Amino acid sequence: MKLTMQRVRRGVMPLCVLACAELSVSGSEPAPTSGDARVGPSADARGPPDLAPRPSPRDAASRDAEDAPSLTDLPTSPLDDRMAPPLMAAIDLLPPDADPTDAPDLAPPPPPPDGPRGRFPGLPLVYNHAPASDARVATLIAEALGGLGFGPGDPSGPQPEDRVFVGRYLMAWIDETGFYGKMNGLWRLNGVAGDALDFEVRDGDRPLNFLIVGERGDGQFPPGYPGAEHIEFPSGVPEPNDDPTCGDGDWCNQYALNEATNITDRDIPWWRACNNGGPTFETRFLPIEEDETEGGLRLMYEGPLVKEADGDGTHDGDDCHAHWLFEDGVRRRVNLRVGYEFRRDDFAFDRLMQLSNPEGNPTFDGPMSLIGGFVITSWPNAHIVKRLDQYLRPELRDQADTAHGLTLRRQAWNDHDRPVVAGDEIFAWMGQPVSLSVAPGFVTGRSVTLSHEGASDNDDVGFCLCSVHGGFELGGGLIHGGLSLPLAAGQSSPEARRRLSLPPGLAPREPQVRVFEAEVDLAHNFGRLDGDGWSANTAQEDEGHLIYGPYANDLGDAAIAVGFRMLVDNVDAEDLRVVILDVFDADAAEILASVPVSRADFIVPFQYQDFTLDVSLVGRAGHRIETRVYWEDTSYVKVDHVSVRPR
Repeated sequence: MKLTMQRVRRGVMPLCVLACAELSVSGSEPAPTSGDARVGPSADARGPPDLAPRPSPRDAASRDAEDAPSLTDLPTSPLDDRMAPPLMAAIDLLPPDADPTDAPDLAPPPPPPDGPRGRFPGLPLVYNHAPASDARVATLIAEALGGLGFGPGDPSGPQPEDRVFVGRYLMAWIDETGFYGKMNGLWRLNGVAGDALDFEVRDGDRPLNFLIVGERGDGQFPPGYPGAEHIEFPSGVPEPNDDPTCGDGDWCNQYALNEATNITDRDIPWWRACNNGGPTFETRFLPIEEDETEGGLRLMYEGPLVKEADGDGTHDGDDCHAHWLFEDGVRRRVNLRVGYEFRRDDFAFDRLMQLSNPEGNPTFDGPMSLIGGFVITSWPNAHIVKRLDQYLRPELRDQADTAHGLTLRRQAWNDHDRPVVAGDEIFAWMGQPVSLSVAPGFVTGRSVTLSHEGASDNDDVGFCLCSVHGGFELGGGLIHGGLSLPLAAGQSSPEARRRLSLPPGLAPREPQVRVFEAEVDLAHNFGRLDGDGWSANTAQEDEGHLIYGPYANDLGDAAIAVGFRMLVDNVDAEDLRVVILDVFDADAAEILASVPVSRADFIVPFQYQDFTLDVSLVGRAGHRIETRVYWEDTSYVKVDHVSVRPR
């Protein structure tokens, strides 16, 4: 039995702007699963929690789908290269010791390129390289960005000042408001010419972002990352208040680009310590290079490499956002350039990175590399459609899976459907392309191939099932000390190139979801109707089964995922177990999956969260299946619904 936690919402939330304006291989053993068993809706079950608590995405203002405008009937107009987005001031980005003029990342925009770039009303700047009409492309963009679920006026969502590239197979949202042109949205298209151009993967009726931002349609950023990519460059130079020997270990402090973020993950206080003093989502970052041709698009951005994680142990945020600390104890600017190359007819794109050491600086070096990658979904609470860890395929040589004691055979799809390990599961220095998929073969939009394609220093290909940060990362390391570094004054590193490919394959299966509402479709032993759910509180009820049912005998005989959507009123009180969830075969009198949920497993109060059990119904066709929530009388709990979908 595997457990994931998900966030869901009811309906698709429109987007206002569209219609109005850390790496070492874990040797930990797999997390234990609950062995509790009980029969019938009133039996008792006790046991230690086996959830790895995950912090929440940032809080968001309430969304009102009924009052927001529709996204599918937007007017279009001819492309106009003359309409350039405004440049917004960002002096607050600079560290306290910086000269306000020291800001090449805020340079004036380049002149408009020749090519199909242009604007549609209310949309970001569009690069239309798709084999479809402007009107069709505008509709697809509106549908994709609206499906992320950001509410009206939410500055963290897509803005007209951002950019969108649309090719035959890929659509990408390049977020320039609060980020250095970071790709926070990626969608696989079917490549069909004309108005039949469409999305390959949907979650219900909305296009599913291949990346983590808004993946559940709730307008949320991940709690452990600044958007949909993680980049960190460790420093081994101690600050005055650091342990002088910190550089003898992994790192003293972490450096990255300073972007709009609100790290809420309680597992990484060193990153949370640098939340304050960064840019806002109103801050605009413009590219230093924009090269559009008939065959595609290249964008490059540049910003200073600054302290973004405080590793001194007190996590007080001292010197956050300050320049790189050289070994002589002086901070100086070092630049990190990041960008993308998109090709019109390709189902792959390249992520570009380069470090630059300005004239007058001492030699720049580092003990590791630019570590991280694309964050495609939360972990261990992965989106059910994006469990690309199920099958792994190294391309050139066999690969050890040290966490599970397996050998992954080259050019073969290896079953990696294994229990989640305690801690991070990391593959690094693979030295070859690797493919990941939801099935033993390529599935369009639900499989990926990762490789490094630079002129040199390409061996650190890898991925991380990162429970600590709470994300599934595809990347590894680029620009390593001892390989691409050091850099003398005035030198730049080779341009590193990480390639992500969403190859064609089998047509993706659309999960068919059945929803059983707690207030009308399921039975109750106690509690009351409470808005859109069924609740119990410690003042009025004693422990027992809050809900049970539906005794459905038509759920089939294959693997299913059962999601329990619940909330609590307080996440800061004593960390007691609040409910036990299970799936019960009423005909065989057998618990098929069970897990306890404690208060710490809820992230923020009064916000629904999904807890999902993976269940096998093989050999149980026609059996009456019951889903149950056993309430422990330790916290207010409200249940919205139980959902069932094929795995």
